[in-house]
Amino acid sequence: MRSLKLNHLKFVFLLILIPFYANSQSENDTITNKNYKDIDDFSFLMINASYTNNNLEYLSDLSYVTEKIPTLFTNLSYINKTGLYLGGSYANYFNANTQTFEYDIEAGFQKYFDNGFDIDLYYRKHEFSGDTLLEAINYDHSINFLTGIDLDGFYLSTDLSYLLANKNNLFLDINFSRFIHIDKILFKNDMILINPSISLAFGTDYWIYENMTLSEISIIENNLRINGFSSNSFSYEGFDIFIPVSYGINNTYLSFSWLYRIPGDKYKSLGWENKSSFMISLTYFLNFSNK
Repeated sequence: MRSLKLNHLKFVFLLILIPFYANSQSENDTITNKNYKDIDDFSFLMINASYTNNNLEYLSDLSYVTEKIPTLFTNLSYINKTGLYLGGSYANYFNANTQTFEYDIEAGFQKYFDNGFDIDLYYRKHEFSGDTLLEAINYDHSINFLTGIDLDGFYLSTDLSYLLANKNNLFLDINFSRFIHIDKILFKNDMILINPSISLAFGTDYWIYENMTLSEISIIENNLRINGFSSNSFSYEGFDIFIPVSYGINNTYLSFSWLYRIPGDKYKSLGWENKSSFMISLTYFLNFSNK
């Protein structure tokens, strides 16, 4: 479940890139340094709604259970040409035992440089209400830093997230992706944006033991020790394949994303299995004058 949420945020980040593709007159199908510079020339408002089948993993009776809990995500963000941005998101979980939802408020700064390097630093306030089995990670605040560089049409990036709660957790993703941008598919003002990516995920495991009794924690820790793994530590989590495809006309975009995760051996020993999820999104951009 953690990977699904983080990849939803990566997808929103991808959507943030769409306006400068749409405003670019380049005939190239890849990112260029000129494209990065163009994004600083205008401000925009992004409105997004996404639906996912949401294959959740949660701990029940000391074994991990996979269950489909369809989820609706909504996001509203304003990105200023100075790089400052403010946004909020809301998620509602269907088919839960009780009404379950969460929301986030984010504020941050992003900057694209002429050499293809970029940075993104933001703070998130997080609230969750409902069935705690679906919460995955219990936290109130997070500090996040993303950085990446364009490598001749390929994109290498890292995401670092520090989640603050009763037990703080640190997560690191290393991503490698390819941006493919194709203009004039059916009309002169439409486009397709494809962004296949692979990721290595690392993180602390303190969140696993939330709401467990001492005896339950002892059973989990002994199981990990028997299988040669450490507990209460920072370690490899898994390998992700993420493929979002967006089709847009003017300022409206319809997207389909597919996620597949292969957990690391440590988490497989706890019962995690390979899993996949899909997401369908509709996004509208309101661009403001670049003058």
